[in-house]
Amino acid sequence: MHHRRFLVAAEAVANGQVTFGPAQARQLAAVLRLREGDAVSVLDGAGREWSACLTLATPHRALGRLLEERPPEVPPRVLLTLAQVVPRGAAMDLVVAKATELGVWRIVPLEAEHSVRRASVTGRHARWRRIVVEATEQCGRRSLPDLSAPCTLDKFLRGHPPEEPLFVCDNGEGAVPLVQACRAVAGAPALTVLVGGEGGLSPVELDRVRSRGGRAVALGPRILRAEKAALAALVALQVCLGDLAGSSA
Repeated sequence: MHHRRFLVAAEAVANGQVTFGPAQARQLAAVLRLREGDAVSVLDGAGREWSACLTLATPHRALGRLLEERPPEVPPRVLLTLAQVVPRGAAMDLVVAKATELGVWRIVPLEAEHSVRRASVTGRHARWRRIVVEATEQCGRRSLPDLSAPCTLDKFLRGHPPEEPLFVCDNGEGAVPLVQACRAVAGAPALTVLVGGEGGLSPVELDRVRSRGGRAVALGPRILRAEKAALAALVALQVCLGDLAGSSA
């Protein structure tokens, strides 16, 4: 049986007991109608998870007794970073949620020529953090992905490790199919994929990415919206190199 999972701060777990936050207490008691003796799962966001039994469940305070720690989480085959130029509207909410569910290690919201302005992006960061937590609780992973502070494309490129493969999604001249590009970096411990906003990256921006070692990769003959391109790229990368690749034996 799968129990409801709750992400708590590391300091909330001590001496065989977990103390839930105020919002979680309300959710437990008032929304989910859980009571003393009900089973839940608790995770600390750093890779550890326990089964627990509620010992107190009121809308104002909730406690649980830790029963058993789950086996360690299997480490990912490749640490994926998604660098996403922030699209308009609520599309980034979907990107953040699904990237978390697909096992991405780091999410970097970017400002570029075709993106939402930074002031608006900065104001959304707290909401994206909540989405990351909810998606982590829902999907079964234990470690929270790193949600970086929004930054410009140039700043991101300056900080990108030169030894780490960098793919940029672009169907223009010179782009190679993503699956073909994956074969060339098989075995890499980490990889970054960069996805533009509406209209993709400008030619000048693409040149900057290439100057930092980026390789243009194509996602097929059809034009995808920014958020759909990100999800298509992540699924393909996980199938070729990551958690969805199957046994390496």
